[in-house]
Amino acid sequence: MTVPSAGLVRSELRERVLNSSFVRSSPSDEEGLRIVYPLPGRRARDTVAATVPVAC
Repeated sequence: MTVPSAGLVRSELRERVLNSSFVRSSPSDEEGLRIVYPLPGRRARDTVAATVPVAC
C-alpha cells in the first residue's frame, strides 16, 4: 500500500499492555489508517511515528 506523505498527520500514541497504536490520516480522507504494533515492535513504532507530525 502506498500512501502519499504530504499532509499526513497522526494521533497521539495509544499505549496498551500488549500493543500500541496510532491513526494516520490526511485532510482529504474521512477515515484514517490505524497502525498497531505488538509489544516487541515498539522501537519500530517510534521510528515510524517520528516521520509524521501529531495532529493539533
